[in-house]
Amino acid sequence: MQTKTHPAATSLPNLLIVGSAKSGTTSVYHYLDRHPEISMAAPLENDLLLDNDAAGKEMRFFWREDWRERTAWYRSHFAGMTTPVRGEATPAYSAHPFHPGVAERVHSLVPNARLLYIVRDPIERIVSHYVQQRADGDSRSFEQRMAEYDRPENSIVCPSLYATQIERYLALFPTSQLLVVDQHKLRHERQATLHRIFAFLEVDPDFWTVEFDRERNLRADKYALTPLGGRLLRGLLDPAGRRLAPRRWSELRPRVRRALSEKITDRPIVEGELREKLSILLQPEVDRLRELTGEQFDSWSL
Repeated sequence: MQTKTHPAATSLPNLLIVGSAKSGTTSVYHYLDRHPEISMAAPLENDLLLDNDAAGKEMRFFWREDWRERTAWYRSHFAGMTTPVRGEATPAYSAHPFHPGVAERVHSLVPNARLLYIVRDPIERIVSHYVQQRADGDSRSFEQRMAEYDRPENSIVCPSLYATQIERYLALFPTSQLLVVDQHKLRHERQATLHRIFAFLEVDPDFWTVEFDRERNLRADKYALTPLGGRLLRGLLDPAGRRLAPRRWSELRPRVRRALSEKITDRPIVEGELREKLSILLQPEVDRLRELTGEQFDSWSL
């Protein structure tokens, strides 16, 4: 990436993977981090002991109300990077209005950053997001979540409003700084898609490693705490681990959590009246996305 920056800006990212959640962002994060000209940041500490394994990569900076006060913390994650491209990935940067004001904050701090936005069939993405939130500890049923499907701030629906999300960025950033990638092409035309991403970032577009054959954060890997497991973890083990050996507990906790969990084998099927309602909500978004990007997204159901 040849963008000229002030010396003080070198401790800030010039690439953000802004979304969308459950569209392959974890895989893309790791693919980019393998490129010799790209460095991807991850939080240096994690005092939240997040249940979502994929969230370990997420800086979760620009959605915070106190983001300005934490700018020095944010900069510290990029200060030692010497590669031309320095990035981070927080998929919920495209979840307005559940997380409002993110695009404006991004632009105020890193106006020259390139933005990478991964998308997939919007209804499939909603289902996958629901499964992820179940794995994260949300015990509500899919029917309960969909009872308010049309609320603007519904946390698993609003990220599928793709045009609404990127229009907020395009109101501030030139189109040359935003690349939209279809997850279907990432999965089935990976080499060509990564070539396109690397070219967008102005790094060697032909770089390849066998690690690019691997996918991460798949639905088959999702587990949810059992009711007893949840009570044990949150009521006894978490408080004791944090108090007695916080560093060791942060390492042990994922394995303990898995032992107290069961695999998520059921997957909601969106059909009938619900599919019709979601289609009415999402079709205009898909149509505008096609107009904005020139992409057809032929594999999608809408």
